[in-house]
Amino acid sequence: MIDEGTIKQAVALFFIVVLLIFAFFIIKPIFMAALFGLILAYTFSPINELILSKVKNKTISAAITCTIVIGIIALVTWFTLPLLLNQIFDAYIALQSFDLVGFLKNYFPFLFTSQQVTNNFAVAYNNFVVNAAKVGLEKFSESIVNLPTIILKMFVVLIVFFYSLRDGEKLVNLLKDSLPFNKSTTNRFIQKSKQVTFGVVYGRVIIGIIVGMLAGIGFYFAGVSNALLLMILTMIVSIMPLIGPWLVWVPVVVGLFLTGSTGAAIFLLIYSVIVVALFENIATPLLLSKQSDLPTSLTLIGLIGGMLMFGIFGIIIGPLVIAYLIILFELYVESNVKKSS
Repeated sequence: MIDEGTIKQAVALFFIVVLLIFAFFIIKPIFMAALFGLILAYTFSPINELILSKVKNKTISAAITCTIVIGIIALVTWFTLPLLLNQIFDAYIALQSFDLVGFLKNYFPFLFTSQQVTNNFAVAYNNFVVNAAKVGLEKFSESIVNLPTIILKMFVVLIVFFYSLRDGEKLVNLLKDSLPFNKSTTNRFIQKSKQVTFGVVYGRVIIGIIVGMLAGIGFYFAGVSNALLLMILTMIVSIMPLIGPWLVWVPVVVGLFLTGSTGAAIFLLIYSVIVVALFENIATPLLLSKQSDLPTSLTLIGLIGGMLMFGIFGIIIGPLVIAYLIILFELYVESNVKKSS
């Protein structure tokens, strides 16, 4: 016969499961916004610590940091978004009007063995341009329609950003108390997680953004069209391991040579090699050396899988999830070795 204590435990477990299910559906729509707020808090925590050392008040320092960061983001968005939209439109017009078939025929005539091949290639290229523009327009239209939801999510980002800056130490202590490890293992997990997070956020993302900005400066002074759009593309590829900014600036240099802009091409080539590539090759190892050894292949898998699952934020989330999983596996193996020895 089931005793009263078992019944109470079953009822309590039922209510906990129900609450967890409701909590999941409540948090799901704003999960990415909350995560973005945490990433912002981690990224700008050094600035907050500096301000805190001056004002000696966590609430005031967090408010000042939030104001500075949100102000910078708002100003950059205000001035660059219209320009970026114009450059995207100009790039679409240029791609539509560009005679790619004629260009390739001049340099790779062996690819076009018949008129049918030429026509098929032209149709495939036009379909690609039209479909890419259609997808981009649909995404932009969705953003306009969902503007109220986006504003609410930005409010969630701000709230999480502020309270994570102010109460970050409490969150870490709560995490320590929640982990099912002994004190030594918990401290090691927290330390390794900090190293990996630092490597991914600063060693990959921040360095990638700086590399993209440096490349954008080179594009601008070389007189390249759509320099802002190319700069953003360079930022994205610079974050990805095994790829790098060369994937953008090398074709641009080649294009300048082919169109007769020899001076601009030589300038951009020298600038990209000396400034962009040199900065990347010096800064990346310095910051990545502070993270746990994570194979590049796993980092790339985490990044690609994260982007497919979470969109642009997957650039950060994917590698972090893989890294944390490896840390847990390492700690598990080490604890079993100690028990058996």
